[in-house]
Amino acid sequence: MGGGRKKLNQTLSEQAYQRIKLGILRGEFRESTFLSEAEVADKYGIGHTPFREACNRLLKNHILEIVPRRGFLVPELSFRAVRDLLETRLIIETIAAEIAASRSEPWEVQELERLYDNEVRCAVERENLEAIVESHREFHLQIARMTHNREVERLLRSIMERMERFSYMIVRSSRPSDSEFLHKSILEAVIQRNPLAARQAVFQDITRGQLSALAGEPTDA
Repeated sequence: MGGGRKKLNQTLSEQAYQRIKLGILRGEFRESTFLSEAEVADKYGIGHTPFREACNRLLKNHILEIVPRRGFLVPELSFRAVRDLLETRLIIETIAAEIAASRSEPWEVQELERLYDNEVRCAVERENLEAIVESHREFHLQIARMTHNREVERLLRSIMERMERFSYMIVRSSRPSDSEFLHKSILEAVIQRNPLAARQAVFQDITRGQLSALAGEPTDA
């Protein structure tokens, strides 16, 4: 009996976490405002305990902030914070691409091709935002996996999770051709086992795709 109740609470907590997180990423909750438990309950039918557990998890994942005696805050997505994360990602992922191009196994390259095809399909068909963001994230994480270095994968995953809200902003303003254009050169460099080209392709992807978006510039050549 006790075990079943615990499992149910875990399920409700997970559902609450996913719903609140998605609401924040989609912009349903304004930046610099406190999450209202009553509003969340009315919107999603979430109870007190799942709400608190979900918010604590979102706090741990840097999606929410806590203000003593005030509650959970949806933080402002500052230019400085996003820039710092993008620059750190630039350092890690360019090196990861270089290593992956020389160290990856054939089956891993095939998986990268599959993920690229899926990403292009999601973008062209304009599937829901979650599918597009997920396909983009998996393409880049596969590059990290291909280094056979768990620390590289862990660091990149952490960075991408922390900048997930910005990723949704990018997807909302991007064109279907962006992913195909920017990621095709990465894929080709890895297939050709050209470490320098892979490094340069990732550098171009991040600087032209995301740093340019941060600056409000177009991503086309």
